[in-house]
Amino acid sequence: MTKNVVIVGGGLVGSALALELARRGVPVTVLEKAVPGAEASSAAAGILAPRVEAHGHPEQRALGLEALAGWQEWAASLGDDVGFARCGVLVARDESPDPDAELLEGRALAERAPGLGAERAWWIAEEGVVDTRVLVSAVHAAAARAGAVFRSGLTVESVDAGGVVAGGARLAGTPVVCAGAWTSVVPGIANLPVSPVRGQLVAVGATGAVRSVVFGPAGYLVPRRDETVLGATMENVGFARGTTAQGLRDVLDAALRLCPSLGAAPVLRQWSSFRPGSPDGRPIIGEVGGVMVASGHSRNGILLAPLTASRVADALLARRPLPPAWSPARFSPAG
Repeated sequence: MTKNVVIVGGGLVGSALALELARRGVPVTVLEKAVPGAEASSAAAGILAPRVEAHGHPEQRALGLEALAGWQEWAASLGDDVGFARCGVLVARDESPDPDAELLEGRALAERAPGLGAERAWWIAEEGVVDTRVLVSAVHAAAARAGAVFRSGLTVESVDAGGVVAGGARLAGTPVVCAGAWTSVVPGIANLPVSPVRGQLVAVGATGAVRSVVFGPAGYLVPRRDETVLGATMENVGFARGTTAQGLRDVLDAALRLCPSLGAAPVLRQWSSFRPGSPDGRPIIGEVGGVMVASGHSRNGILLAPLTASRVADALLARRPLPPAWSPARFSPAG
């Protein structure tokens, strides 16, 4: 049984795992090179849409639905309002995204989404959103209250099965790498196909025209209490930060095609973040060279964070194996 755990990365996945382990009485230390959650986690749109984002993979769909089923209870356990809402999802595309989706047209669609520019869309009532601007800090605070120790401003120098060297000192324990888009550059983690995928997003003033998450052919809209988030590009540009004229144009064009009335909304802010991409869009969770890794969540990191934390904690405590769909072995020559 694991005596203590050292987590590399204080984003949502790392903080959620720290919270889960601390609640189970396991001593845990989280190492973060910057501020916990300052990278992709807090910059994400916060969509919880397992049916839409499964992309035809049955086991990923099942795991996403399992994650969503526990989200409300998990959010309530944090002790802060993190904006969790089952606002539903509309998919304005020609083909149904999932067998559970209901086709809306005409008056039914107009009542559900008065500002939508499409003539038909698929409706999934159970899915929703969470406000990532407050989520990551809430998880971090809950983990700290439960006993997890966070150490910021440390650069990891090496990781092996017995611990982590950071800031010139060795921390013994069972390591878990939750470094998001930076996983593949953590010393000691080799040949793992996790790469940064830049996403550019724009926030405009809240409007009653967008009441549900809306997916279109080339973008999405996310309603929040005080703004509407428009997203997002998918760019393989390495760790190039910032927004670009072309990227913002692509985001705005896609949003205005979905909801033309957003053209009058004030622009509040614009930003970019790096998703931890994997070749097939599914998480990469399991042992790599004797070190546990939980990364590669691509567009589903927010949705899957609580489930990832629970499943990785179970694996560390030898209670049950990790889902085969997440295994790093699928990228090995024999996988």
